[in-house]
Amino acid sequence: MNKTKLFVTLMTTAAIGAAATATPWCVGKDCQTPVHAVNAPAVTNDAVAPANLPNAPQITAKAAFLLEANSGTVLYAKDAEARLPIASMTKVATLGVIYQALADGKITMDTPVTVSDNAASMGGSQAFLDAGSTYTVKDLVQSIVVASANDSCVAMAEHLAGSVPNFVAQMNQFARDVGATNTNFVNCTGLPATGAYSCAKDMAKMYQAIMQSPHYGDFNHVWLYDLTHPSGRVTGLTNTNKLIKQYPSCLGGKTGFTNEAGHCITVAAQSGDLKPVAVIIGASDSKTRFRESRELLDYAAQNFTNQLLVDRTLPIKTVKTKNAVLDEVTLYPAQDFYYLTAKGTDANITIATEIPDAITAPLNMDTDCGKIYVLQDGKVLAEIAALPNLPVPAANYWQTVQKIVGRSQLL
Repeated sequence: MNKTKLFVTLMTTAAIGAAATATPWCVGKDCQTPVHAVNAPAVTNDAVAPANLPNAPQITAKAAFLLEANSGTVLYAKDAEARLPIASMTKVATLGVIYQALADGKITMDTPVTVSDNAASMGGSQAFLDAGSTYTVKDLVQSIVVASANDSCVAMAEHLAGSVPNFVAQMNQFARDVGATNTNFVNCTGLPATGAYSCAKDMAKMYQAIMQSPHYGDFNHVWLYDLTHPSGRVTGLTNTNKLIKQYPSCLGGKTGFTNEAGHCITVAAQSGDLKPVAVIIGASDSKTRFRESRELLDYAAQNFTNQLLVDRTLPIKTVKTKNAVLDEVTLYPAQDFYYLTAKGTDANITIATEIPDAITAPLNMDTDCGKIYVLQDGKVLAEIAALPNLPVPAANYWQTVQKIVGRSQLL
């Protein structure tokens, strides 16, 4: 199979005029040289999907979905919006709320959590926690990720939100925040419950979201480990995701099974800049869910290529600042932009920028100071803001005088 030909051309501000709408646009009230704005769509997580290719796998599960997480591109779908029970894949949202609490500083991995009688009484997959004993958040999160422990989920829910219903409300908010519109949670475990459902597309979106957490990879590749309880008792726990041993590029995943839901899995892998997330709901048996999820991951790696065209960690331009405590500021892209194509296709991509030479303070780190455009044959694929790398306050009278004096001394 031929490699994808991807031609990337850097385009100057002056050259963008031919592809731009003739609407004056200028950053900063004192900008002296107007440029032109392009009426471009924002980067989304629902990029236009290529059709399932002729060699797409034949999925027998009730529903399936394949999302490339870096670009947000849909690569495969089968009944992807059908509302179905998802069993323990519910814990993707449970982890989403926990990871957000970690990010917000509400808890740390060392925070102690006391297990209630209610939490310890959970059936199904569990870590066999001791009621009344205290565990760390790390203990509980690891048992959720590795062993899908229902008792640990309830213990964390009660600790963070005061009750399971309050925590479930946060899970549903998490789902809404990431655009999961065909999802409703009733509990934090995935145990059978009336009114609980999700869909393959929503599962991919929620998993894509938790992959952004710095704690996402903490325990994903743990196959076996011993949980030592405060009493000294030891429970051996095994990872429910066999793909971490069977599929070398696997990043992690979450399985699920009940008689109602069938065998389910959401799993991610990585090959270079390609990061597919595969979802299987309602497979007939465990072997089928692992085989069909592998087939989806293989399908992504064999048929598509992905490339990082705009890197938010790399500076775009250093510009002068006016009326500011600093003389200049460096601008960075607000976000990454990946371009995904089917292998063997040509793509003529242009990167253009519209950034003034000087910007007037004050500036915050979310101040839009310019634009980066990704274009294909003159059509705008994405518009990305250029942001300062640090806040720049406006200079007061004395700071302005000191800067003038300082410059005069250099003459």
